[in-house]
Amino acid sequence: MSCFITNSGQGELRERIKTLISVSCELKFLVGFFYFSGLRELYEGIKNNQNVIMKVLVGLNVDRTNYGLMEYADPEISRSDNERRQMLFESIKRSINCDYFDSKDFYEQARFFIELIRSNRLIVRKTFEPNHSKLYIFK
Repeated sequence: MSCFITNSGQGELRERIKTLISVSCELKFLVGFFYFSGLRELYEGIKNNQNVIMKVLVGLNVDRTNYGLMEYADPEISRSDNERRQMLFESIKRSINCDYFDSKDFYEQARFFIELIRSNRLIVRKTFEPNHSKLYIFK
């Protein structure tokens, strides 16, 4: 099994990720933004692996504009952990408050991921400084 996910080879990225999740005990992701639509792609794999723990480190915030979503860095690096956490959750709430996510599937998946958070199987943290990097580790 290859250690890198690339654009070459057979199958879709979604299927490759599902396969990796099925044999992983921990997922560690560093991402620029936290979009619920990205979690949707992981839903089936995580649902089928009751032991996997997912840790997500988010580097930027998201907000709605007249033209869609906008990613931005928080210039205030001296915020407390609670302030940073609250801003991240407010950012996520604003980004999912739209018709696109108003579906039965979304509500089912949202309940699933909320339960993962409650059971400490999904841990979301925010970086202190803006970070647009991407890193995906499947352990």
